[in-house]
Amino acid sequence: MKCEYPNCNRDEDILFYCRYCHHSFCEEHRDPQNHQCPVFFSQSFPDQVETVAQATSSIITGIQKAAEYVQKQAQQAYYDQLSRLDEKSKKELINKRLLASPDIFSLGSEVLDLIFGFGLIILVFGLSEFIFERNYWGFLISGILIGTAFLPHELAHKFVAIKKGQFARYVLWTKGILFTLFTLIFQIGLIVPGFVAIVPLDPRRKMTKKEGGLVALAGPATNAIIGGVSLIIGLLIKFAILPLTLSPIFENIFLQITLFNGLIALFNCIPLWQLDGKKILNWNKFAYAALLAINVLIIIPPLMFSTNLF
Repeated sequence: MKCEYPNCNRDEDILFYCRYCHHSFCEEHRDPQNHQCPVFFSQSFPDQVETVAQATSSIITGIQKAAEYVQKQAQQAYYDQLSRLDEKSKKELINKRLLASPDIFSLGSEVLDLIFGFGLIILVFGLSEFIFERNYWGFLISGILIGTAFLPHELAHKFVAIKKGQFARYVLWTKGILFTLFTLIFQIGLIVPGFVAIVPLDPRRKMTKKEGGLVALAGPATNAIIGGVSLIIGLLIKFAILPLTLSPIFENIFLQITLFNGLIALFNCIPLWQLDGKKILNWNKFAYAALLAINVLIIIPPLMFSTNLF
């Protein structure tokens, strides 16, 4: 039988049982003092144990407070630096700090980041059709659908945030790109190559709950507007009120634009994680319910009348 004292492992025919900690030890470590029995010491020297525990707790608390103080001082130094800069220099500094984050990936400019994100989403929706079905329309239709949903959605967030006095920039998200590539390969998953990062230009004035809600609302509301307009045009073509050459094709294109925008809006209305729905719901439950209802109503006609264009 082996002694249970750490790093001893001495093999003995007879071990001695400790009535305090209920472990077995060799001759050398049989006494509570020799195997540093925690139960024995806590019972024999309760005041000392409590004192050590309090001292340890105080040290940990002190370290945490020191770390918080250093972080606060660094943040204050950054805010002081921002307050001394003009608006252009502020934007440059914020952009530099933003892109220094390990979670953020950038090709250098916001336009290139948007194009990359746009192209990656088109690949997710159109590549399988192109490879397996040789459906060259897949890429074109993907471009049309995403061009009317993805870009306006992100730009709406950006421009409303800027209107509210914030710095706003579309950035690529490293983990989101991996999620999107996973979806590209397995055709199931999450498509989030990037997002609009919003940072206060004036650190002393952060967005209110209402302003944050309006910024979040801008994206899915834009999708609802585009979807609503496309639905009207699609139905006018379908019922020959707006006659066009190749009417069935244009009818389906507009109805698919409606469906895609409605689904994008509904996905973003999910009140979880960092999605728009959570911020809208926290700000105004009526606005959230109205947005949800409008987008549900928008997608019903395309589901009834449209055919798959891919």
